[in-house]
Amino acid sequence: RHVLVRHSLLNDEILVVLVTAAQILPGSKNFVNKVREFCPKITTIIQNINPRSTSAVLGDKEKILYGKGYIIDELCGVKFRISGSSFYQINPIQTEKLYNAAISAAGLNGKQSILDAYCGVGTIGLSAAKMSKSVIGVELNKSAIQCAIQNVRDNNVKNAKFICDDATQ
Repeated sequence: RHVLVRHSLLNDEILVVLVTAAQILPGSKNFVNKVREFCPKITTIIQNINPRSTSAVLGDKEKILYGKGYIIDELCGVKFRISGSSFYQINPIQTEKLYNAAISAAGLNGKQSILDAYCGVGTIGLSAAKMSKSVIGVELNKSAIQCAIQNVRDNNVKNAKFICDDATQ
């Protein structure tokens, strides 16, 4: 149905998500081998299953066909684990400029608490964490929250917490 491709500028890794309607992907091993032969920079291939006939591209179930299931990229000096179904800006160079401008405009001085609603993998909150008292991120996507929690650990951030919940509540 769809193909989603993400690229890490940090490690030159590529993640590919193949969205299918059916859970079974005949010839998946051959498919993975051919794709990897064609493009060895692909480090992760994921099958996302979306049987619904809606405008939503991604479904709720995933199978890792090859690799570790995520890539690592960096924004504003912070490394981020990015899974197939978690949101990540498509232009990290411009995103970093935007985040730096927003953080500067916020006038953070280490006394403010940040609420990062719809936080995804935590890019905004973790980029601003060192200039704030605390960060709380809220995201409904379980895969994204798992990445955000791991991103806190991987970057040794002590003042950020991420919660899997609906940010509209």
